[in-house]
Amino acid sequence: MEGNLSHAANFITSLRILAAPAVAILLLGSPEGSSILATLIFVGAALTDFLDGRLARGTGSVSELGKSLDPVADRILVGSAIVALSINGALPVAGVVLVLARDIFMLLGYKLLVNRGVKLRVSLLGKAYTALIMVAVTLDMAGVQADGITVGRWLFWAGVAGSLISAAAYLARGFSLAGSRIANGL
Repeated sequence: MEGNLSHAANFITSLRILAAPAVAILLLGSPEGSSILATLIFVGAALTDFLDGRLARGTGSVSELGKSLDPVADRILVGSAIVALSINGALPVAGVVLVLARDIFMLLGYKLLVNRGVKLRVSLLGKAYTALIMVAVTLDMAGVQADGITVGRWLFWAGVAGSLISAAAYLARGFSLAGSRIANGL
């Protein structure tokens, strides 16, 4: 039974990856640069980020594949949406580049650490930054404004800052764990 539940959680994670191109295509095809359908798909996919983890943990069916695939699915979903929004002029290119560079750095760093026997868990700060950027992207896609100011853009910059802070925290933790392994002769 656990194997089936693990497969169900991983399937839900895979749906998040499959939603990414649909969101990007809908955004890029929209003359206004926003799309209600893209927003609905993005929100549905973003909610699977909470659903798959809760299902896996709640049923005791957490898998190594799921632990690796989940953050990659987040990066693909968020990355495709912010690139499309940037192309449409809704998000600043500089912020998008910072987020994408941070994500690439984190994925490569994670791979390097795993190859050295060091495993890092996703931090609360990393989860919070991802959630904040998902909210910012949702508001931008929906075209939400307050007093003529795009609310999503302000939240996006807060998410960019959070992503850089979380990257620094992961880097420090990774160096600390790698150093401990080397010091212990592992």
